[in-house]
Amino acid sequence: MKIYTKAGDKGYTSNVKGEKLWKGSLWIELQGHVDELNAHIGHLRSLNQRVTKQKDIDDILEWIQYCLFRIGSDVSLQFQASYITDTMIERLEKAIDSYTEKTGELHSFIHFSGNEAATYAQVTRSVTRRCERVFAKVIHELDFTLDYQYVNRLSDYFFQLARYLNHVNGDSEEAMVVRD
Repeated sequence: MKIYTKAGDKGYTSNVKGEKLWKGSLWIELQGHVDELNAHIGHLRSLNQRVTKQKDIDDILEWIQYCLFRIGSDVSLQFQASYITDTMIERLEKAIDSYTEKTGELHSFIHFSGNEAATYAQVTRSVTRRCERVFAKVIHELDFTLDYQYVNRLSDYFFQLARYLNHVNGDSEEAMVVRD
C-alpha cells in the first residue's frame, strides 16, 4: 500500500465518517494541532529518557499520546462518539497535584528555563494552549466538553511537569524579577 493517495491534491481530505472536508476548515486545523501536539510529546519523551530517565514520566507521556489519539478520533467523528472520560481527566489532575506536592507551590512568576526536557515541556505546554484555542473555536456551538477539558488540563500538566523535571534533575527555578 502506498503512503500517498493523491486524494488531497486539490485541498480536500476525508474524515473517519468518509465526509469530504476542506483542509482549511477548523475541524482539519484542530486535527492538525492534535497531531502536532502528539509529535511534540514524542520529542519530549525522548528528551526525558535522555536527560532525566524518569520511567514514570515516560509512562504517563505515552498514555497522554494514546489519549490524544482518542481525541483525534473524536474530532474526526465530529464528536458523534466520545473516547475521553472523566477518569482520564482525573488522572491528569492527580499527576499535576503530585508534581506540585514535590516541587512546592509557586509564589512568583518563573522564567521557562532549566534542563532541556523541562524547557521542552514548556514548549509543549505552549503548543497545547494553541491547540486549546482552536478547540474552543470548534466546540463553541457544541454541547461537548470532555475532550476540551482534557486538553485544558493537559496544558496545566505540562507546566507542572516542567517544574518537576527541573526538580528531579536538581535544577532550580528562575524567579522572574521586575527590572527597569
